[in-house]
Amino acid sequence: MANAINEAELLARLEGDEELLQELIDAFFAESGESLQQVLDAVSRHDAPGLDRAAHKLKGTVSLFGGEEATQSALVLETMGRTGNLDQAEASSRQLQGLMEALGKALAELREKHVQSSDRG
Repeated sequence: MANAINEAELLARLEGDEELLQELIDAFFAESGESLQQVLDAVSRHDAPGLDRAAHKLKGTVSLFGGEEATQSALVLETMGRTGNLDQAEASSRQLQGLMEALGKALAELREKHVQSSDRG
């Protein structure tokens, strides 16, 4: 989880609001799979404008959680889409997919941790 998100920074940005944290994590799981699929679809179609849009949207989602590596990876794909240079898009999309899996796992662990701590309180 340490590489995927910075828990302390995330909680500080949310001013310690664990309920909001839960809502944001739930929203991530509700939306990120579709957004990632849009990125992958755009890459497979060699659709530069579609990749630009999809990667931009996904970048915004992951940046909320301080997922720096995933955010940077999405930015790289967004830039590829904007410039139309998709030579490395397939490899970059595979990297993003792995980073999204790690981010999802980290957020699931964080959610579980905070559900348990709020149940105790």
